[in-house]
Amino acid sequence: MWGSAHRLAGLVPAIAACVAAMLLGSAALAQETPSEPRRIGVFGDSLADGLWIGLQRGLRRDARAGEIEQLSEVATGLANYVYRDISEKTRRQLQQGRYDVAVVMFGSNDIQGIRTDRGVFRFRSAGWEEVYRERVRDVITQLQAHGAEVYWTGLPVMRSTGYDANTVYLNAIFREEAEALGAIFVSTREASSDENGEYAAYLPNSRGAPRLMRDDDGIHFTMNGYARIAAPVVEAIQAGWDNPRPRPAPVMAEAVIEAAEPEPQGLPAGWLDLSINGQAYVCQPVGLDGQPLGASAASGAAGN
Repeated sequence: MWGSAHRLAGLVPAIAACVAAMLLGSAALAQETPSEPRRIGVFGDSLADGLWIGLQRGLRRDARAGEIEQLSEVATGLANYVYRDISEKTRRQLQQGRYDVAVVMFGSNDIQGIRTDRGVFRFRSAGWEEVYRERVRDVITQLQAHGAEVYWTGLPVMRSTGYDANTVYLNAIFREEAEALGAIFVSTREASSDENGEYAAYLPNSRGAPRLMRDDDGIHFTMNGYARIAAPVVEAIQAGWDNPRPRPAPVMAEAVIEAAEPEPQGLPAGWLDLSINGQAYVCQPVGLDGQPLGASAASGAAGN
């Protein structure tokens, strides 16, 4: 009996030490886990508008999700800063508040030329891509510098084969630049296509029943469709909350873009400088097959 009591007495300090360590560990975990819901900002164009609604539905039962704020704007993008300078707009938005999570979706309006004070760059030219990549990096680094975890959402499958091929090109830029800066790229092509990876207006819902997912324009979505493409974004955000990762130090974007040698001033042959509903567009007309039209055809199109 005495031996048992002696051994028990010897265990008391060890048990107390274990309990203290557990309490300290719990306190440290409590400090690491934000006590307040995360504030989420959704930046982008009209597709981001719909994605914002899908995120609200997808995160409505997650207590970690706080306010989900719509910061997107229709008819905007990273190519046409004549109409809306997204860099400056993002800077102003971040002055109004801090976001724990930033969801970004641009590109649907960016299949056009880029006009800078050094000239006009044709879509997909070397100069165009250099300027465009710089603008992607600028948005990401601004958001990161304000403490946001950035989830750059890729463009979905599009009905037009020519348009779709160009979105694949843009998605490659988004993925490369996001991952290089420590942001998370989320693809929506799988969620927006059928079992063969093709465009489909009707896709199965969570119960396997076919539902109309796409708008008549072959670009935008119905409410069911936006919930569908928001699902992988919700999954990525929740995975980040479940397993927080160390964030890389913010890399500030260069203030001056040193682009490749620009093309001559003025528009290249066959290009159009348009104003649609008060918005400036620099574009190269394409046919139904997605191939550029010749200069004479473009002139005829401009007269219509």
